[in-house]
Amino acid sequence: MKPFPIHFAIDLEPDERLPDEANKSFDSAGVALERMLSLRSEIEAATGFPAAFGWYIRMDRHVTGLYGDAGVIAVRYKSLLDEAAQAGDEIGLHIHANERGPDGRWRANYADEEAVLRNVDDAFASFQEVFGRTCRSVRMGDMWTSKACLRRLYECGALYDLTLESGRRPRSFASVYPGTGSKGWRPSMVGAPLAPYQPDRKDMPGFWVAPLASYPRSDFHNPRMLLLSAYSGVATGFRRRRARQMLRPQDYYPRETRKAWIEAALAEGEQPGFCFAIRNFGDAAQIEQFLDVLMEIAKERPLKFCAPADYISLATA
Repeated sequence: MKPFPIHFAIDLEPDERLPDEANKSFDSAGVALERMLSLRSEIEAATGFPAAFGWYIRMDRHVTGLYGDAGVIAVRYKSLLDEAAQAGDEIGLHIHANERGPDGRWRANYADEEAVLRNVDDAFASFQEVFGRTCRSVRMGDMWTSKACLRRLYECGALYDLTLESGRRPRSFASVYPGTGSKGWRPSMVGAPLAPYQPDRKDMPGFWVAPLASYPRSDFHNPRMLLLSAYSGVATGFRRRRARQMLRPQDYYPRETRKAWIEAALAEGEQPGFCFAIRNFGDAAQIEQFLDVLMEIAKERPLKFCAPADYISLATA
């Protein structure tokens, strides 16, 4: 029986979601590296397979504006990242589209797609400068993506995009970051695929999108769930009749609830692998509980934590 693949993505970024010069620490990125690297042997013992993770580093214009150097996070933790890479981990980019607004404060701006694409170019150039190679794997920030963005990632040399969150509804960034003047919308992902796919086999050969893991909600007593399921049905032409919820390791839920949701997603059989994502190592107790649940499930079925290339290979076999 082939193992069920898991890609565990860790975004290494400033501690605050939209930091400014007065609050720009990124110590939690180092905590994430140290803790996950120390957990590797435990995960390998539980699963019976070598374990690999993914590290997605902020190296965009916002980082340059805050610290004067887009590579500051990667450079500070270069020795730990080198250790991770030697163990088979993926080192990639996590790219946000933040800019200074008219008032001088930082804001998200995904409304100006050309500016987003220039930001992508800059991040890839910074990655090349620090690591001496092309970045292969990317997670865009704020759950934002577009066809033009996927094409630019491919043109820059990426092979894997791990941004998509199936089931997400559209949302304005003004509501995500209230009071900042943020612009643009997160696109609807209600009908997005659940399994890895190639968005354009002809013009972007070898380029894959790997959606993050979700489960079908079953809290039918909840009127909101019924409304969201109706929305999902209408938005997808009733191809998908139930609302979906992301499996987020850092969320606060009881252990047994987490296990039930993961098992529901496994039983559904529509996801040939699970991608999970966390930012730094915030809510550490919840993340470790989530990993502990996965290691418990590994006693019943083979699970393998792997880098994107191996993940895609196993998920599409």
